[in-house]
Amino acid sequence: MHDLQTDTGDATIAIDGVEVARYSVASDVSRVDLSKPHFHPLRTRAGIEITGFAPEDHPWHHGLMFAFPRVNGHNLWGGGTFHDLDRGYVVVDDHGRMDHVRWEEVSSTEESTRLVEHNAWRGRNEQELLEERREWRVEPVHIGDVDGYLIDLDTTLINPAPFAVALATPAGRGRPDGGYGGLFLRLAVGFTADALIAEDGPVQASGHESRTFVVHGQTAAGEPVTLGLSFRDATGPGAQKWLYRFEDFASIGWAHAYDTDLEVAAHGSLRFAHRLIVLDGHVPAEEVRAAL
Repeated sequence: MHDLQTDTGDATIAIDGVEVARYSVASDVSRVDLSKPHFHPLRTRAGIEITGFAPEDHPWHHGLMFAFPRVNGHNLWGGGTFHDLDRGYVVVDDHGRMDHVRWEEVSSTEESTRLVEHNAWRGRNEQELLEERREWRVEPVHIGDVDGYLIDLDTTLINPAPFAVALATPAGRGRPDGGYGGLFLRLAVGFTADALIAEDGPVQASGHESRTFVVHGQTAAGEPVTLGLSFRDATGPGAQKWLYRFEDFASIGWAHAYDTDLEVAAHGSLRFAHRLIVLDGHVPAEEVRAAL
């Protein structure tokens, strides 16, 4: 059973009395760290918190978020901008804004919650770069003998301009394993991975290509958690690769632009469709994959 509450423009989702997700349309952070709509906290059905928000190491990482590092030269990710291998990341005055303009739909039934919003991606001088229609769907799942939930993202970036808009990453400027951008999950401090599993077996390195990605992990307190992630649309833009970190901090990115930057054509659009499943315990990867 879903319980949906909205306050100050945000949405809180509970399943069977457990608050599993809170969606915030903005946050009180610096311009460099760049406020953006995001989910945090995300919790398992047992109430275990799995996301991190504005951690000391990367205060521009905001739970489950959707953004790109450079949009026609404007920083829409937060933090420093990667210039080249010699200079690395440098904070410069290139930060734009990601504004929640309005809710188009906020609804909940016994089976699911649907959040549809209209966002504006703006440059450093507040000029419009892109429009976004972002839709989230949250619903319970039961896999094996474990209760969990899924979050589906279906979002479209719309370019109103008569010229193309580039969606660029540090990889395009030579940073190894720097192709992050798009949907991104910052995990809680101390989260570690016990196993990473793709469709072709165990994953050994970031940048692996696979439609699905299953993580058997644990929190800093040793609580086991399973995450299932997928690219839902086989014809989506760019690559279907997974960029992840599990050493200094824990994060996973759906990396469409892992190797090559993307662009939104003049008067065109790009659609992205993804899924995240959150489960308590370690659920067999093949069972999770069947729900992805």
